Amino acid sequence: MTLERGSLAAIFRKNNLLSEYEKQEPVFVWTEIAGELGKVARPKKVQGGSLVLEVPSAAAKQELSFLEEELLDKLNENLTHSKVDKLKFKLGQFSEGSGMGEKSYDIEEISLSEEEREKIEKELADTGLNEPASRSLKSLIVTQQKKRKVRLKEGWHECPACGGVFPDYKCSHCGFDRREVDTA
Repeated sequence: MTLERGSLAAIFRKNNLLSEYEKQEPVFVWTEIAGELGKVARPKKVQGGSLVLEVPSAAAKQELSFLEEELLDKLNENLTHSKVDKLKFKLGQFSEGSGMGEKSYDIEEISLSEEEREKIEKELADTGLNEPASRSLKSLIVTQQKKRKVRLKEGWHECPACGGVFPDYKCSHCGFDRREVDTA
């Protein structure tokens, strides 16, 4: 469950932090509009006029840099308090290593269900990206979903706060610690 943007603003306002919310609004809006892309490019902070997004690989960084203009347009259309001039893609702390334990996997042999593919297609249709950009983004998301699927099969945990996956107790994406809520 995620909080609506209006609810977040109310919480920040109540705690005299509304100006901070307004500065960081792109982080919250990115989370709303990114859909499946949010699993590949996670917002970290607003720095100057730039939104810093954490990505899992150099390939993801390159693919997303080709889409920057279109992603910026969509983001700015949904902002009410600020404007973002640039997206900065930084290699982040995605739990990698080989990312999938000791075993080696051929990503092409991992299949996604029809439901998973339909969800990706719907998310891409909602982006309004042109065909080449959409195709490129689809390839990136499908690859990330396949890696996610393998990790979950290997016992990784899905974070209820951000949707990322992590191998132990603490989500490296948002800091959620499942030990704080596990009762068993």
